[in-house]
Amino acid sequence: MIAGSETEGGSSMFKNAVLALSILLNCVFAYGLLAFSIGSTSADKMSCAEARSETASKEAVIAHAGKHGGSLVKVHGLLTNSDYRLRNIDVSNGTVSFVYTSSAFYPSACGLHLPGLDGGLVRVDTDIDGNPGVRQVW
Repeated sequence: MIAGSETEGGSSMFKNAVLALSILLNCVFAYGLLAFSIGSTSADKMSCAEARSETASKEAVIAHAGKHGGSLVKVHGLLTNSDYRLRNIDVSNGTVSFVYTSSAFYPSACGLHLPGLDGGLVRVDTDIDGNPGVRQVW
């Protein structure tokens, strides 16, 4: 047995655990920043036709982001007010992706919404290193 080999293996595992914890805490912080501190600050909302269409909902988000200088906070407000919920945050390759889904079977002013048939999924990408604004909507 090589002296010190157990220590090096434990150190590597500790570094990986710290890295994983750091990424997790950053995602929790981003979610908390968006979900709890913003609330419904914006009166902006998609029309029924936009909310029900896969393409129109993405175009509405792109237009809203362009109107507000790519502000992720404003885009989050639009999606939240339009009955979309933040469901996932993905961090990879220098990009943070926020995945929003429409609330399943919600009764709204637009009638019953059927996810998968009436749109329902919007993904918003931002840049970690550069400008934290909206970079892509798909």
